[in-house]
Amino acid sequence: MSWPLTSDPAHGFRILEKALLMLRFFTRFPRQNGAWPKYEYLKPWIAALAPATIVDVGANKGQFLILARRLWPSAALVAIEPNTSLHEELQSCFAADSRARIHCCAAGSSPGEETLHITRDHQNSSLLSPSEDFGADRPDDGVLRTEPVTVARLDDLLQGVAGPLFVKIDVQGTELAVLQGLGDRLADVMALIVETPFERAYEGASDFHGIYCFLREHGFAYEGALGTLTSRRTGRVRQQDAVFIRAGTAGIERTAGA
Repeated sequence: MSWPLTSDPAHGFRILEKALLMLRFFTRFPRQNGAWPKYEYLKPWIAALAPATIVDVGANKGQFLILARRLWPSAALVAIEPNTSLHEELQSCFAADSRARIHCCAAGSSPGEETLHITRDHQNSSLLSPSEDFGADRPDDGVLRTEPVTVARLDDLLQGVAGPLFVKIDVQGTELAVLQGLGDRLADVMALIVETPFERAYEGASDFHGIYCFLREHGFAYEGALGTLTSRRTGRVRQQDAVFIRAGTAGIERTAGA
């Protein structure tokens, strides 16, 4: 006997998983509010990498950097967030941290000025316009307003910043441009977490294949995903937080051909 499939069966399990991760997070880090539970997966297998600087491109309110500061207490922090209202929250969050540097701009392959499309869910804001797929899968979200933002290359923003670098990129479709803007500083990167799309949620967005090929050509191995986001409409994977490690990094037995 078979039952008709009317919704994504994994959706309920993901809700349960997130609840359990949240419980685990607050049990282990009860005094750290705001950090993302999924990044607890970092601790067992890459927290020992000991980067000199953590670079968060698309820092939002600093959720990742809150945990990064706890995992790597001696590291410098560099946060890049173009949304002016979120930038103010970042400044407040890390005001007492003398090793944190906050930039109110976007990162890209060329310096200049572009338009930021700010959505109802601020985590979906992007330099790119949302596509039809975005609207179909997120009917309650959409662009609230736009604002002009400065765009800078990472190799300019990271002048004088010590390596090795751990880089997290979550910029809703412009990930490849951010990577290209690293220039020669890409050689100082030991590990990355990059949000890699499988759907075209934004017009002209980069995708997993392009990001994977770029990083593989520059000596990085794909180490899997911290988590995936699945479409409630189709059940297909929309995006993943992909982990890339530079081949030969101490403690990670993997090759760039992986």
